[in-house]
Amino acid sequence: MKRELLPQLESLVRRLYECRGSLVEVVEQITRFPGTLDRHFTTTSTLVMRLEFVGVTVSGASLMVLGRAFGRDVGYQATCDLLESLTVFPGEAVFVERFSKGVERHSTFRLLNSGEVTPDDT
Repeated sequence: MKRELLPQLESLVRRLYECRGSLVEVVEQITRFPGTLDRHFTTTSTLVMRLEFVGVTVSGASLMVLGRAFGRDVGYQATCDLLESLTVFPGEAVFVERFSKGVERHSTFRLLNSGEVTPDDT
């Protein structure tokens, strides 16, 4: 991990922690052409959860985001060791990991409107 990103990582964890109980969307984009999210070289997956826990593991240095969706426990992890860039905006953050010269993962964490409900999100 780039040491200069540590303050931003701490800010991200604090902001996500403040969102506990809210709906959070996680959009994962894996690109085979780093530096671009061109749809021809990128796969996209989306997850929405009611956020319950956020933290960074000491073992494995992973950002953990845990919650509930459709009555089930769900989670998402991103590795801090490979953190290439991190941008934190109000209501949204983009976490970019570089796995190799040819593979990059962009994880976007977005706070959804508090009025939105997911089916059976208990």
